[in-house]
Amino acid sequence: MHYHSITANIGVNNVNETVQFYTEKLGFDLVMSNPESGDLIWAMVSNGDVFLMFQDHTSLKEEYPELQTTGKGCITFYVKIKDMASLYEQLKHSEMIVKPLAATPYGVAEFAIRDNNGYILTIAEA
Repeated sequence: MHYHSITANIGVNNVNETVQFYTEKLGFDLVMSNPESGDLIWAMVSNGDVFLMFQDHTSLKEEYPELQTTGKGCITFYVKIKDMASLYEQLKHSEMIVKPLAATPYGVAEFAIRDNNGYILTIAEA
């Protein structure tokens, strides 16, 4: 068995707003969506070899009824990019920053932001 890739399908409150956030703030491109325009139920964005999918919470819970339980998962995303410094300069004074740029004990410079849905993305240099 050999895995080729993994892509997160993230439940969000508003797919349109999420696509706007990731394309305008983080430089992703819209790859495809359902429907193709209007109020989106699902969308995929990419930047280089990184792909993310966003699906309306209601639609996702209809597709997977077991997600309707009251338990909550905990997830953050660790994102490796090139030219991290320019992204940090662009965002450093915004309300999105939840952890400023700093060196970690394991020798990597990184910072963290909160996206428009409240998910934490830790950004590190590739």
